[in-house]
Amino acid sequence: MVLIEFALLLLVITAGGALLSEGAEKTAEKFGVNFAGSILLALVTTMPEYLFVIFAVTKHDAPEVGLGSVIGACTLLITLGYGSVILFATSRLSRNPVSVIELSPHTRIDGFFLIFASLAALVLAIIGDDLTVVDGIILTIIFVLYVVEHARVAYRTAGNGASTVTRRELWKAAGFFVAGGIVILLAADPFVGSMIEVAHMFHVSPIAIAIILSPIASEMPEKITAFLTVIRDGKLAEISIANFIGSQANHNTLLLAVLTFVYAADGHGAVKHVVSLPFVVMVTLTVIGGVNLRRRRLTRATGWFFVLMYVVIIFAAFNTGTRLPGH
Repeated sequence: MVLIEFALLLLVITAGGALLSEGAEKTAEKFGVNFAGSILLALVTTMPEYLFVIFAVTKHDAPEVGLGSVIGACTLLITLGYGSVILFATSRLSRNPVSVIELSPHTRIDGFFLIFASLAALVLAIIGDDLTVVDGIILTIIFVLYVVEHARVAYRTAGNGASTVTRRELWKAAGFFVAGGIVILLAADPFVGSMIEVAHMFHVSPIAIAIILSPIASEMPEKITAFLTVIRDGKLAEISIANFIGSQANHNTLLLAVLTFVYAADGHGAVKHVVSLPFVVMVTLTVIGGVNLRRRRLTRATGWFFVLMYVVIIFAAFNTGTRLPGH
């Protein structure tokens, strides 16, 4: 029964990802790939993470688990997730592969934002070795500025008259977004639990569950949505990359802010001892990813580099006992 439940939930999340992918394509045609990927897709696919952080504090009194979820998710997204999407788009895994992924100027600007947001989170965490409500407000402002900039670009893109997307197609795309978001929101948390149960059933070691399986399961909505998009057409890779960028920006700013707000509201004050080796590794990887996005083109070698970074981190975690926190 456990295996059947796992398989069914995986199919459900895949279906939700397919709906989001369909909605993203038309939205990107109208408003640009950055608004569709970095804002809409990123917000929808990270909703389970928000719920997890809230429940970790309010139900389990474990803010360190919520913080670990943010760190583990960011580390996974900027290495295995980002690298795999590039490899999918530039290989025969895509129905219409491309040799090189060309990035728009706005995506390259996102690279700068990633660097700024991750370093801002690190500096705020270092000051006092905690994250306070004031820090959360600062991180929220940074995220709002990010959304406003993308909305401004989307408005300009929609008004230039180049898109042939009709109002009916936009409403249909919105329907896909809503339906896909509801499906993923309902299925993501049970899927994480189901995956861990399957791992226990096959006697997978606890450290493998903590470091590898739990973060992969928790980030499944982003990965499935991104992979389905590039499998359909490698030329849509920038939407998937924008999805990962937006999720990463989301985690480094608004999700950390929500953690501070919920923790303070629950009567615990500031989130203590934020700075750790995994946190510093996460920030470093995000900066590397941001610098890479500043380039005009992404090649298959770039994909292999980031996937290899993930392998190195996992190897180091197993051999040093330093766990990259996850669910």
